[in-house]
Formats: sequence, structure tokens, C-alpha cells
Amino acid sequence: MMRPMRAHVMLSVLFVVSRVALYVAGLRFSFSLDWMWLSDPADLRERLLETLVYFHAFPPGMNGLTGLLLAFGESNAPVVAQAMFWALGLAFVNALCYLGRAVGLSAAAAFMFALVFTLLPASLYFEHLYLYEWPVTTLLCAAAVLLHRAVRNPSVGRWSAFFAVCAAIAFTRSSFHLVWLVALVAFGAWLSVPGARRVVLAAAVVPTALVASLYGKNLLLFGEFAASTFGPASYTLVTVALLPHDVRDRWMREGKLSAFAATSVYAPPREYARFFATPDHDRWPPQLIRLEHPSVAAPNFNHWWLLEVHRARRADVLYYLRDRPLDYARNVAAGLRDLFGPSTAWHPRDGTPASPHFQHRQVLGRYETWFIRLVHSVPVVPIGLYILVPVLLVWASALSWRLVRSGDPTMRARGALLIFCLFQIVYVVAASSMLTFLESARYRFQVEWAIWLVAAACLASLVGRRAAVRADIRCAADSHSVDLEAREPRVTRRQDHG
Repeated sequence: MMRPMRAHVMLSVLFVVSRVALYVAGLRFSFSLDWMWLSDPADLRERLLETLVYFHAFPPGMNGLTGLLLAFGESNAPVVAQAMFWALGLAFVNALCYLGRAVGLSAAAAFMFALVFTLLPASLYFEHLYLYEWPVTTLLCAAAVLLHRAVRNPSVGRWSAFFAVCAAIAFTRSSFHLVWLVALVAFGAWLSVPGARRVVLAAAVVPTALVASLYGKNLLLFGEFAASTFGPASYTLVTVALLPHDVRDRWMREGKLSAFAATSVYAPPREYARFFATPDHDRWPPQLIRLEHPSVAAPNFNHWWLLEVHRARRADVLYYLRDRPLDYARNVAAGLRDLFGPSTAWHPRDGTPASPHFQHRQVLGRYETWFIRLVHSVPVVPIGLYILVPVLLVWASALSWRLVRSGDPTMRARGALLIFCLFQIVYVVAASSMLTFLESARYRFQVEWAIWLVAAACLASLVGRRAAVRADIRCAADSHSVDLEAREPRVTRRQDHG
């Protein structure tokens, strides 16, 4: 039998060996600073605090991380970033092994579960891409570990660590916003006995206040109570952007949609020049006035023009929802289909050298193709085996409800962990299909581990029940044998007496 500590040591060694082997095979870390969710590298290096304060387009977490990386020097930043992502991967594989044990797997099964998951094409691709998916995925997995430990052995320190990690997620990814964090605080309070709820609430105060301060900052500076002002553009993708062009143009002529409705949400700010007199503004610093980032020649999606554009897009979305609710429902259904497709095929330029995974496919392309055929081909393309997710959700819901009502702290913690995973799965799936369109398969990767973990928990429960049934049958058979043996002497004596 494999001991848990030995499993973690072996996992760590195999993880490092596998990454070195992949590096030797040619797999490289893709480090690019021209993403739309990043500020200009020069601003991050020279005016980090000011840049973070005046950044409104997206949450500032990755900007802060990039600024710290650039502090090591531009030539060293890619190496440090790769080392950091490898470190996140090492933490992720050990956290996943812990969670496997927590849901009822043996040490050996949890070892294999974690090892296999970190060798999936999507895991390898995102681990080698400077994007927020891998940090958020690791932080979510770490939060699950901390929640399990806090429920099993409550303390201010454990709950504080859990909420601190959740706050870090909210600072990194806009979909995990303040409402999500408050829901987790309520969940923690619900899990606790009445006397321990004060511990949970006290631990949540500082992390929640920090996230709320980000919203407050954006409200005071930009008039938006949000972590990201790009939200209406995302909503446009699942509504107005899918209108037939003739309908969209007619609505624009009738004044039902804004003048921006015909412009792509991914269009660079320069394409809005015809709508504004000048990009200059007395109120804003250079970070909000420049149309491009001079260091990387990339569009500046933090431009002040987009504050006005996104407000108009929000009104467009609301009109669409009022006028075409059934079309919106169909769009959401189509988004669900794409969401459960291959999580490595998310970029609009996949299949071309412009894809973020182009270099990765030079090394692992055949492996990725084989995996997609295995998982996403049967019974329905591109959903494949993920068609079973609703069954898993129902099964795990019943299992977790039974466990969380148990008086055993270990079983109660297991139930809490499953509920946490279920909540993340449903939350990400709903947000990724109802509030945006395109690239949703990438968003699913953030909770891919949770889907696999829920499936493992259900299978472990099934195996445990079958083992219990066999044990009961053996026990009954043994009891019957003992009863027969006890009767035989009496029968013999009666026969002898006769």
C-alpha cells in the first residue's frame, strides 16, 4: 500500500522529470506581453502602482504579477515566469493528489489520478502559456484543499487562508467576482456549527474588504462598480454580436442600438476614432490616453474611450434581451455545446501560426489529436464523454448532501469539498455560456479538475458500496455456515439416540 507522503514525494519527482523531458523534447513556455488584459510593459516596470490604480478594463492581478516579473529584467522575465508556472504545476499536482484522497480514493489511486490529469494535453498547454488560466486553476484547486482542511479542523488561520486564496482569484479573473466570494462566505458559515460561525465570518472580513475595495476604486474613478469594465463587451458576444447583420443595421438606424453595435468587441481603440473628437483627456494619465502600447505595439484596451463604448454596449444588450429572449436562449445552448468541446481548441486562430498553442502542437499535436478522438468523439461531437456531466452532478449532489449531514468530521469535510466542486462547475458553466460566447472551452479548464474529481468521488462511492455489499454477503454466508455447524451435532445425537 502506498503511503500518502510517499505518493506526494514520488509525484513531485515525476512532475519535475516529466517537465525536463518535455523541455528536451522541444516544448517551450510561450511568454507574450501583448494580451489585451495587460498594460504596457514599460508602465508595469516603471509606474506599477499608478498603472494598477488606473487599470479598469480587467482585474489587476496579472498586471501585478507581470510587473513583479519585469522587475527581474525583461530578458529574465520569461525564465522566471516559466519557473513560476512550473512551481504552480508542482503545487497543483500535489493538491490534486490530496483531494483524491479526500474524496475517498486510495493513495495509489489518488497518485495516478493527479499524475494523469497533469499530463493531459490541456494541462500541458496552459501550463506553458502565460495566461491567467493556469494560475486561476491552481488557486481554485488550492482553495478546495484549504476548505477541506478548514471544515475538518476549523480555525481562524485555516479559514483565513481559504478566503485569502479566493480573494486572489477574484483579483485575477473577473468572472469570480464579489458575489461569488460572498456566496463562499455564506457557504462557510452554513457549514459551521452556530458557535463556530463567528470564526468563519471573522476570517472573511479582510479578504472580502480587499475585493470590495477594488470595486470601490473602480466606482470612484470610473463610475463602474465592477472588477472589469469589459463585462458589457463579453455580454455583447452572446447577444448583439450574433444578430443577423440586416437586423442589426435596421435597429441601429432606428436608434435601438448604439453606433458601436457594428464594431467588433475585439476591435482596437483606434477603430473608435470616428466616434470621438480626440483621444486626449485632461482627467486621465497617459495609460488611458494612448491608443497603443508603445513597448509591444499592441492595442490599449484600457483606453478611456472604451468606458463610454462599454456603457453603450450594456444598453444594447438589455434591449436585445427584452426583444429576443428566445434567441438568447438558443445562443446559450449553442455556447454550452462549444463549452464542452476540446479545451485546447479555443482560440479563433487555432490551426494557424498565430495560435497561442502553435509551438505546443509542434511537439504534442499528435497526442492532442488522439486525446480529442478518445474523449470528444463519442457519443456526440464535440461534447463526447462530457455528455455525462449532468448525471455526475446529480449523483454527486445526492452523495455530498448525505455526507455533509454526517456527524463524522471526515465525512462532513468530504461532503463540503464535493459541494464546493459542484458549485464551481455549475458557476463557471453558467457564467461561460450565459454571459459570453467563444473561447468558453478555455474557461471550462478552470474547473476541469473539479469535474474529474467529482467523477472519481462517484466511482469511489460506487466501488465502496459494492465492496460493502460483498462484505455483507460474505458475513451472511459465514453466519449461515456457523449456524449449520452448530446444528450438526444435535442432529447426530438425535440419530444416535434413535
